[in-house]
Amino acid sequence: MAILTTKGIKIFKTCNLYLCFLMLGMSVAIPGPTLLDLENLVGTDMQHIAFIYTARSSGYLFGSLAGGVLFDMVARKQVILTLVNFVASLSMLGIPWSRSIGVLTALMTINGMMLGCMDTGGNVCCLNLWGKDSGPFYQALHFTFGLGALIAPLIAAPFVGNFDTSDFSFENSSIVAANTTLQPGFRNYLNDSLIENFEIPPITYAYSAIGIFSLFVTALFLIICIIAPLETQGPQSEKSQVRERKLSFILLIVFLNIILVFVEIGTEVGYAQMLTTYVVKGPLKLSPTTGSYMTSGFWAAFSVSRFLSVFLAIKFSNLQMIVFDIIVTSIGALVLLTSGGSQVWAIWLATILFGVGTASFFPAAVGWVEKYVTVTNKMASSFCVGAAFGEMIIPFIISTYIDTVPRVLLYTVAASCVLSAAVVFLMWLILRKINKDKYVKDEGTANAAYDANVNA
Repeated sequence: MAILTTKGIKIFKTCNLYLCFLMLGMSVAIPGPTLLDLENLVGTDMQHIAFIYTARSSGYLFGSLAGGVLFDMVARKQVILTLVNFVASLSMLGIPWSRSIGVLTALMTINGMMLGCMDTGGNVCCLNLWGKDSGPFYQALHFTFGLGALIAPLIAAPFVGNFDTSDFSFENSSIVAANTTLQPGFRNYLNDSLIENFEIPPITYAYSAIGIFSLFVTALFLIICIIAPLETQGPQSEKSQVRERKLSFILLIVFLNIILVFVEIGTEVGYAQMLTTYVVKGPLKLSPTTGSYMTSGFWAAFSVSRFLSVFLAIKFSNLQMIVFDIIVTSIGALVLLTSGGSQVWAIWLATILFGVGTASFFPAAVGWVEKYVTVTNKMASSFCVGAAFGEMIIPFIISTYIDTVPRVLLYTVAASCVLSAAVVFLMWLILRKINKDKYVKDEGTANAAYDANVNA
C-alpha cells in the first residue's frame, strides 16, 4: 500500500518548499543585524565588511542563472534542491567560524550561490506543482520568505553585541572580559583573544540555529527524493493542454516582466534601506530611532499584506492584484511628494501604503505571465536576476544622491509608480490582443479537431 497518495506527495513537496523559502528569508536577512559582530570577528572595518554584501549578491546572481539552466536540464529536481539546501546549511554553519575577511567572503559567496539556485528552482517547482491553480500557493511561498526575513533579526537579537561607536566599545558579550572598553586598536585584540582562548562568539548560536534548520529541511527533501524524485505536474497536465506560443511573444512578455520586477523590487528594497537616512538627513531631521521604527512599520505592513495575499489570490486574479498594488503605491507616492518633506504623519502613511502595495507584486507579476506562457526555470531565473539587479542598482543610485538631494528617495518612488503603471498597461494591451490564456481544455481541443475534419 502506498504511503502517500499523489495529492499527499504534492502537499508534502509544497510544505518542503515553504520551509525552504522560510530558511531562504532567514539566510538573506541574518547578516544585517549581525554585521558589526562579523566586522569584529574577522578584524576589519565597515568599509571592508560591506564587501560581503557584494560578494553574496554576485553569488546570488550566478546561482540564479546557473539554477535556471540546471533545473531545466535535470529531471530529478528534488535531488538538486536537496544538495543545494545541504551546501547552504554548511556555509551558514561555517560563517561565524570565519577569522578572516577572505574566508568570510568566500562563504558568503557560496551561500549566495546556493540561495539564488534554490530561489529559481523553488519558484518554478511551485508553479509546476499547482499549474493554473498556483495563485494562493505561490503567494504563500513568498509569504514564507518574508516571514523568514522577519524572524531572522529576532533570532539574532539575544546574541549580538552592544556597540557604542563614539568610543568603540563592545559590551555585553562573552567574547570580551567584563567592563573592558576597546579602543581604536581593539579589533586585533578581539581576533587574537578568540583564537587564543577558543571562545565561541555569541552570534555562532544564531547562525547555527538557521544552519540546523536548513539541515532539517535538507532531510525532508531527501525523504522526497526517495519517495518521489520526479516532479508532480499541476492540474493543467491532468485536464488541459498548453497552447503553443510564438517565440517573439514569449521574449517580449518575459522582457517586459523583467523590467517590471527590476523597478518594483529595486524600489521596494531601496525605500526600506534608505528611509531612515532620508528622515534623518532630510528636511524633517528626525532621530535614527524614529527612522528605525518607520522601517519596521514598512516590513510589518509588508508581512501582513503578504499573508493576506495568500487568501486574496483565491478570489482575485493576478492582474487585479497588480492593479491594486500600483494604485496603493501611487497613493503613497503622492502623499510623499505633497507632504513627505514637512509632515511626519505623511511619511508614516506613505510607508505603510508602500509596504502594503509592494508585498504581493512579485508573485502576482510572475503568476500573471504564467497564465499565458509556461514559465521555465530559465524564465524564473531571468525574473530573479532582474529583481536582484534592481536590488543592487536602485538603492545604489538613491544612496549616491541622498546626502545632497534627500528628496531623491521621493522622486524614485514616484518614478517607479509611473514606470510600473506604463509597463503593466503595455503588457495588458499585448495580452488583451491574445485574449486567451495558455490552457486548452482537452474537450475543446477534441471538438475543434472534429469540426475541422467535418469541414474538410
